[in-house]
Amino acid sequence: MAPWSTLEKRSEASGASLPIWTSEAGWAADVVLSTRARLARNLGGYPFPGKADAGTLSRVGQAVIAANNRRTKGEIALRVVEIDRLNAVQRAALIDRHLISVQHATAGPSRWALVDDKHTTSVMVNEEDHLRIQAILPGLQLSGAWRIADELDDRLAEDLEYARHNCYGFLTSSLANCGTGLRLSVMAHLPGLTLARKLDDALSAARTLGVTVRGSYGEDVAMAGDVYQLSNAVSLGMTERQILARLSAVTTFIVADEQAARELLWRNERSMIISKVTEALAKLGEASRLSATDAMSILSMLRLGDELGMETGGSRAAFRELLVSMRIGTEFVSGINAQNTFYEENRRPALIRNVIRAQRRAAR
Repeated sequence: MAPWSTLEKRSEASGASLPIWTSEAGWAADVVLSTRARLARNLGGYPFPGKADAGTLSRVGQAVIAANNRRTKGEIALRVVEIDRLNAVQRAALIDRHLISVQHATAGPSRWALVDDKHTTSVMVNEEDHLRIQAILPGLQLSGAWRIADELDDRLAEDLEYARHNCYGFLTSSLANCGTGLRLSVMAHLPGLTLARKLDDALSAARTLGVTVRGSYGEDVAMAGDVYQLSNAVSLGMTERQILARLSAVTTFIVADEQAARELLWRNERSMIISKVTEALAKLGEASRLSATDAMSILSMLRLGDELGMETGGSRAAFRELLVSMRIGTEFVSGINAQNTFYEENRRPALIRNVIRAQRRAAR
């Protein structure tokens, strides 16, 4: 299987290794960009990563890799990526694809990621827990993402003994993940609620119902481009299906509120929307450099305009592709120096313009 560096070069040239969720659409794709199911697991008999030394982390990693290699025909093939051997730009690329977290990319040695070729499934080894098993699908597909992650979990469990308590379920580093260890999340684009000044009320209601709201790159990372990650707050005391049902209900309400807000804005504040979209297009046309935050703000308006029929080129497909190819992850990885950041900020305007131009041609 090709090393990560080779795949990264290939994706820059042709987009061949873009995640499947950037090229396909799921239900409610006008609002929900992707769905992720993640299972937290630890191995019995080993200290958890926060208390483990390098030797212990290495033994855990080798056990997980060995379990991954003992697969049968037809099972998902995951390739092994040693995080410590990647340069900062390659780590950022994994963050952009949501295959690893910012924390995993910036941690010390004895960390790995197991990744499938479609970039739908991955396992972070020795992040906050020994294993973070996850699956990402386009649009709102909570059941589908959970099923994929659950099947991979079952396969690994055939060779690994998980830390588990008869009363409390799977034991994890954070109490929020104990029990089922399941964290379901959706990445949602909510510019309508933002412009209508209804976002705070909608997210406050979601929190009241047990949903956590974060930026699109996880904890301690600011929201950008009106993209939010909604996930279940706890997994203890609930079954997987109860967690799924609750998040599905809350997300459905958020989607409906966002769609209604867009419709009302277009009906009652059309000139304001047109002005903001036109301003975003002008900024993009004039820009010689764009920070990740500025680029996301522009893209958010272009995608909103396209959803409302303005044919900005900021289509769903373009937005999802640019989320990965703009290298926003470079903003978060230690080891990215000022020269790297300057280079990424300089390449973004042309990259965005080229993708937007291609989308406009395809729409004709």
